[in-house]
Amino acid sequence: MRLELTEKEWGLYEQEQRKTDGMMHYLAGLSKEQRLQWYREHQYYYPIGFDKEIGGTVYTVTAHFNENTSEDVEKKTERILTKN
Repeated sequence: MRLELTEKEWGLYEQEQRKTDGMMHYLAGLSKEQRLQWYREHQYYYPIGFDKEIGGTVYTVTAHFNENTSEDVEKKTERILTKN
């Protein structure tokens, strides 16, 4: 696959790459506890949801997460997929 970018697009790509590299360097310098705290402070905290119209009916889809669950996402996904 070959991707051709304009000079402007390449500049934007390099700018974002520098930001990403800087953030990864910053996070790598934090302790585990500091990193977890940083993620908690920067995570998307609004409910995940959207509306979808199918055949003239509008469906509202929302997601909720149980913070006290004993099952992680990987195990839950595996359980759901093997059940069906």
